[in-house]
Amino acid sequence: MPTALSIEQYLQELHDEYASRINEAVADDRDDLAWQLADSYTREAMRAQAAYGLTPSLDRLPGRSAPVAA
Repeated sequence: MPTALSIEQYLQELHDEYASRINEAVADDRDDLAWQLADSYTREAMRAQAAYGLTPSLDRLPGRSAPVAA
């Protein structure tokens, strides 16, 4: 778990790192690796949120839109 970054900053950096690696895997025609990396990203992002004391949620991940209040 990062200590100096906010959870938003950490998740953005994590997203950017994994997106780059996933894009490289797809470019190399390694869809299997791309899926593995996507799964790893999701697990790591959920663990980071829990480590920050938050209830893990996919809605906090970069690129996700916030839920609309009813």
